[in-house]
Amino acid sequence: MKSFTSDIINQIEIIPEGKIFTFSNLDFPVGKFANVAVILSDLSKIKKVVRVEKGAYYRPKQSSLGLGELPVYQDEQLNYLTRKLGGYLTGAYIYNKMSLTEQVPSVITIAVHQPVRAFKFKKMSIECVKAYVNTPDDDNTLRLIRILDAIKDLKHIPGTTPQQAYDRIFALHISQLSQVNLEKTVSLSMVYPPRVRKILSDMLGENNHADLNKQLINTICPTTRFDLPYKTI
Repeated sequence: MKSFTSDIINQIEIIPEGKIFTFSNLDFPVGKFANVAVILSDLSKIKKVVRVEKGAYYRPKQSSLGLGELPVYQDEQLNYLTRKLGGYLTGAYIYNKMSLTEQVPSVITIAVHQPVRAFKFKKMSIECVKAYVNTPDDDNTLRLIRILDAIKDLKHIPGTTPQQAYDRIFALHISQLSQVNLEKTVSLSMVYPPRVRKILSDMLGENNHADLNKQLINTICPTTRFDLPYKTI
């Protein structure tokens, strides 16, 4: 048992300080689950690890200024939640980082594939919305998906009008994409509501991408009418 305990402790000690981990991050036989739970509980009692919630821990990091134990930063908490829910961050929290709004949201939004009720996590208010695509493995695809999410939420980006949101998404994001990424964005948009494809087609029309504009228009029923809260150039 001592060698097993040492092995688990060694695995924990190579996990970076401040990074939240769960049982799934440790390598042990299924039949030893209860033993690992006891080891983590004992380590928690002597403050070698800190319990975040049931089954989730992190190794505390000490301040170099002698201020004691540092808290887990919000970004790591959110990384943990998105991994746990199998989703990705979206909504106002991300739109602020995309320079689409200056408002700092009081609610964090995570896009997920299965319905999840709003909940609190470490003083953060979390809401979950529908993810239209599978959570990507690469940052570039995630960036394109978040652009499409912003287009979908055009009317609801806080601290901005729909016209301002349209102009910012176009100027800061769509107009900066390469041809390859524009084509990929169009491909990803096919699973979004028709309204998203219509707005994207307008942006591509402004950006002189008539071929991609036509490709999107052809996916929309000709009799569909949209209440579009913006004007194109």
